[in-house]
Amino acid sequence: MGSQLFPAELSTPAAARCFVVESMRSAGVDVGESVPVAVSELVTNSVLHVGGTTRVSLLIDEHRLRVEVHDDDPTLPVLRTPSPDTVTGRGLLLVEALTDRWGAVATGAGKVVWFELDR
Repeated sequence: MGSQLFPAELSTPAAARCFVVESMRSAGVDVGESVPVAVSELVTNSVLHVGGTTRVSLLIDEHRLRVEVHDDDPTLPVLRTPSPDTVTGRGLLLVEALTDRWGAVATGAGKVVWFELDR
């Protein structure tokens, strides 16, 4: 479907959401509420924990929608269960709850964190 590069800025999660939502609408795919939230969580993690350039890729076929967030840090994210008084650390829990599958894989140049929704 396509991909776009984003700088490590506070506005990047919103810009990435817009890219994915507009791409899905252009393809005639229902956006729903899960996709924008999951995109925001993964891109926010990349901006806050890695910095540098983040690439967001969207793949759509007849069976699934897949969003990939690429960055330059090979350290894979860890699903945590934060204490109730912790302000951060719930992003991957949200992604897990809102999507059908998610995962992460190290690449030669960093990592890809992805999620999928069945269509």
